[in-house]
Amino acid sequence: MAMTNEEQFAGWIAETKLAGFRRRNWPVVRRLAAVTTTLLLMSLPAEFVLGSRGVAAACWIAAAAAGTAMFAWFFDRRRFVE
Repeated sequence: MAMTNEEQFAGWIAETKLAGFRRRNWPVVRRLAAVTTTLLLMSLPAEFVLGSRGVAAACWIAAAAAGTAMFAWFFDRRRFVE
């Protein structure tokens, strides 16, 4: 006889408790995503309103660095929280 959904779910919960469920550290990833988006959006007025290509380029470089840090933090297994 096949197992019911409740029995399957109870088995999954027991396995998960034994394995130690781990999750991503979402607050840090969200903050880095916000910093990346803010820097990208700030580069537009820097170039078009202020006319400063240097400030815009600095914003793009900083956004690339923040985005790289965000993806590194997202995919690094050491950064997971128990």
